[in-house]
Amino acid sequence: MRKWPPLALALALGCAVPATRPGFDWGGYEDHLHRLMGNPGGLEAYGASLRRTIERNPDGTRVPPGIYAEYGYILLLSGRKAEAAEYFTKEKTRWPEATLLMDRMIRACAPPPAEPTKDPS
Repeated sequence: MRKWPPLALALALGCAVPATRPGFDWGGYEDHLHRLMGNPGGLEAYGASLRRTIERNPDGTRVPPGIYAEYGYILLLSGRKAEAAEYFTKEKTRWPEATLLMDRMIRACAPPPAEPTKDPS
């Protein structure tokens, strides 16, 4: 009978945890990705869904891993390199374990180095 008070206390504390814990906001990621797989031309709509997920979480704490990078990749595919680099940097900042890949993606966004001018003489 003496074992019940600690058990009751543990149950009471377990019930005290809020029912909704903050987690990632995936924003229907899987559904949007499946739609893209069925319609490869829907890249713009897919990018818009990623952008909405990011905009719903302005502090970035609920943006899941990979969302900034994926949105940046879509921007890169559409030729918006400066914006793409910005989102790759956000992914790198939020998820430091992605640094190696994000550094490569950021370099891919940089303009090509200028070729040295040849001396005409």
